[in-house]
Amino acid sequence: MQIENKIFQLLIIATLFFILSVQNVSGIGIVEQLRSSTHQINQPTTNTQIHVTWQIPSGYTQVNGYYHTFDNNATHTFTELNTTGISFGNYYDTSSSNYSNVDDTAYYFHIAAEDIDDNIGPTATLGPFRIDTIAPKNAMVDASDVIFNDALTLTLGATDARQMYISNIAYGTSGIWETYNTTRQWIVTPERGIKTIYVQFRDEAGNIANCSTTTRVAYQQIALHKGWNLISFATDRCFYVGSQPDISWNNELVYVPLTDIGDVFESIANSFSIVHGFDTEPKTYNPLSPFASNMKYVAPGYGYWIKVKESASFDENGYIYLEMGGEALKQDHAIPLNPGWNLVGYTGSNVRYTGAIPEIVFPDDPEKTMVTSLLNDSFCSISNELLIVQGFDTEPRAMNPENAIASNMKYVGPGYGYWIKIQEGSQNVQLDWNACH
Repeated sequence: MQIENKIFQLLIIATLFFILSVQNVSGIGIVEQLRSSTHQINQPTTNTQIHVTWQIPSGYTQVNGYYHTFDNNATHTFTELNTTGISFGNYYDTSSSNYSNVDDTAYYFHIAAEDIDDNIGPTATLGPFRIDTIAPKNAMVDASDVIFNDALTLTLGATDARQMYISNIAYGTSGIWETYNTTRQWIVTPERGIKTIYVQFRDEAGNIANCSTTTRVAYQQIALHKGWNLISFATDRCFYVGSQPDISWNNELVYVPLTDIGDVFESIANSFSIVHGFDTEPKTYNPLSPFASNMKYVAPGYGYWIKVKESASFDENGYIYLEMGGEALKQDHAIPLNPGWNLVGYTGSNVRYTGAIPEIVFPDDPEKTMVTSLLNDSFCSISNELLIVQGFDTEPRAMNPENAIASNMKYVGPGYGYWIKIQEGSQNVQLDWNACH
């Protein structure tokens, strides 16, 4: 019995020794207050070096030092078998290498304390720290080669982009950062010509990629004030409903069929009450009664009366703008005129004026040329058959070849229409606005 008790006591002592030995090996605690002063967890940044600080494990005053490393593994455990060559020291902060030229790569920091008996404690891990120094790749923007108003659809793309910035002026100018999307409706500046659209893409870390595209604006923008406006346009498009008209004097025309002639005036929809025209007889378009209207086409070379509502959304200068799609007319055109009254449009290349430069809004900011006589320098092609010319900007204007002093018409130019009366019996009368150069 005594022998059995001795054996039992020895077993208890051995067991306690084993337990104490195990506790001594694993007893050192985990590193405390592990944090980074340079990076936030799981937040991409362009900062290429990670700085980490920590504190001694709780309850310990003596530590040999700390094993630590940075790598791309989310988990790691330090043991006696894998610490060779690992950074070790008795300090409380460290920094990583500089991780440059990386594309949103995750890094982790692992650390374990070693006590004075060379026992390695539990491994603590901090991360991920995401470092991204590469801008969004495959940046692109595409648009139509030519547009016939100031609106277009952009097609966009960039790998890893989170935001985009679009501008008509320059990269990062006069725009806002907005959520990345693969399409965007965009408005360019209204003048004709080549337009560059500048696009930036930004990823979550703030890296930026630039790209651009161009489009060509091919339309004429005509300023309209409230009340009556006598206008014309000079693009290469004839808009029509029903049968295609034959405007044989202008071989540049592109004929555009419509179901409603009111679509021509879409840019001022709900802002006008009526449109009048005239070829061999009066024509009218009423937006409240489109099917009863007898205006079947709208074309360059003709003039049109448009009445703008007082309730229209005018700009700070008191205008709304009619946008007429199409390329600018390139050739000189002789517009045939009939005896009697003709309502014609201006297709000349510049403004011609007498006296002071007119303070009037013309489409496309044309060149202005001072002349001595509108009759001789604008209407020379029909001067022998011309009885009178009438126009209208903010008030009626007239030019009477028989009474030039009493005439108050001081200019002719793009965007305006003119009533021209030709002598009865005249034949083959053709108005060439550019004949008097």
